Amino acid sequence: MPFVMVQASLWRRKACVLGATVLLGLAVSWTSAASGHTATAKAGIDTSAFDNVPLNQLSVSGLHNAYERSKSKSLTKGLDLGAHLVEIDTYSTYGNPGGWMVSHSDPLANDNNCTYTTGSGVFKKTWQNGSLRTCLDNLRDWGDAHPDHDPVYIKLELKWGFRSGAGMGPTQLDQLVAKHLGADNLFTPADMLGTAYSSLDAAAKAGAWPTWKGLRGKFIVFPITGTIENKLAGYDLDNLSTEQEYAQHVADLAAAGRLAQASMWPAMTKPSPTGDPRLIYSPTLRPWFVIFDTQATRWLGDGYSLSWYCGNHYLTLESAAESVSPALDDTNPDPVAAAQRVQYLAQQGHSSITTFDWMNTPAAFTLWSRNC
Repeated sequence: MPFVMVQASLWRRKACVLGATVLLGLAVSWTSAASGHTATAKAGIDTSAFDNVPLNQLSVSGLHNAYERSKSKSLTKGLDLGAHLVEIDTYSTYGNPGGWMVSHSDPLANDNNCTYTTGSGVFKKTWQNGSLRTCLDNLRDWGDAHPDHDPVYIKLELKWGFRSGAGMGPTQLDQLVAKHLGADNLFTPADMLGTAYSSLDAAAKAGAWPTWKGLRGKFIVFPITGTIENKLAGYDLDNLSTEQEYAQHVADLAAAGRLAQASMWPAMTKPSPTGDPRLIYSPTLRPWFVIFDTQATRWLGDGYSLSWYCGNHYLTLESAAESVSPALDDTNPDPVAAAQRVQYLAQQGHSSITTFDWMNTPAAFTLWSRNC
């Protein structure tokens, strides 16, 4: 169906500002078909009305490349605004726990807003440009300061994938995540399965997702195949993607009875418009993918069977919200139009997570029913 939005050009500046102010102050209402109650929540303020809603029925939003200094001096600033996802680009560069570089385009040096301190007293100094473990430490510190925080997704784009031969494989990244975020602060595949299910697919189809309240204080981490890795694959220089390698790792752990060692979730970044996209992988890997990530324009414009993802209770991530027609400014959109875009992707695009680069539109971080 066509997407109809009020164009910013039809608004006078004063009306636009007033509309944004009103939208920020209004509560968002959602009626739960299961409980029959009406819930309200303000963007970035109070989401407790959603406490009894399963994770797969909610739509949240978050920040693309939240580590970039152009967005903020702090990785966690977006979380303070109400974001429920932060995306971090990382390179498996130097073969040690501190060797995971966090940068958009430089694999040899950190370039980010993740901070660490050196010295003490009058000699204490705070530095930016930390490695991945520093970014995870920042997120843990934020979580410790907000012990009842909403569930937060962490999307790790492994720009050129794992390097298991250099001690930077799935096992080592699992350990890094558990150590620096805190194992007790994670919602993991083993938590989803418990003792009742044999795979993530079985658990998801059974509707075993915890409620919003049940996930308070938790981080949900998933690595995705990176852009450089995709380019290498195009030249037959990398035939094992991050998503396949991590899914195999999780499947192997489950088969060995050690699934609790997996700190993260497998995620597919090229879901198919028709049918089950997991068919490209072996039957042993398919049941471990229940998170699917691609651009919002593809979800809406390429004939994807969104009802299939909804019906199986899978999570979908729709990135680059600004690109959906009519396109919005990448970084400084009209606040009303931005909030409407997020609502549209939640309720018409059935998005579990919508991402963008907007830092000046707090209303875009409002929670919505996913309308599945």
